[in-house]
Amino acid sequence: MNAKLLCLSLMVFFFLFGCSQGKETIGDENSNPDEDLNATSQKPPSLTVTIQEEEIAAVLGAYKWSYYDQKAGGMAAIEAESLPPSELAGSRKAPAVNSDTSIELNFEEEPISYKVNIWDAADKLKGSFKEVQLNGESGRTVYEVVATWERGTGHYVFPLNVE
Repeated sequence: MNAKLLCLSLMVFFFLFGCSQGKETIGDENSNPDEDLNATSQKPPSLTVTIQEEEIAAVLGAYKWSYYDQKAGGMAAIEAESLPPSELAGSRKAPAVNSDTSIELNFEEEPISYKVNIWDAADKLKGSFKEVQLNGESGRTVYEVVATWERGTGHYVFPLNVE
């Protein structure tokens, strides 16, 4: 009986001792404090599009993102849905471009990877590419950039008027 009580007491002691250790740190020993602070952002990094010398902001649509929640003291995740790409682009100004136009995607934080989807007016996917494609398009065209980071994925939309 005493051996069982002693064994049970030791198990409770070890359990309580293990639970009483200080705050758990998120990340590994080699993590950069600046990166941890950046992990508090609740949305993916922004995207701007440079067309020749004009810069436009892409609209953030749907996304899945994890971040450090300071109130909860741990990681949290958000999954946000959005309108279809053509509705997100709405009546936003569509800069005029042609097949020779230089287009550059400028992420606030460089993603691991991204792809560029082209949508028609009926919100049907016309194609998926590694870069913005202007050849074969004409008129108002909606582009969606799907970018992936370690903390999640963001969908960005911008319109162009391809001549």
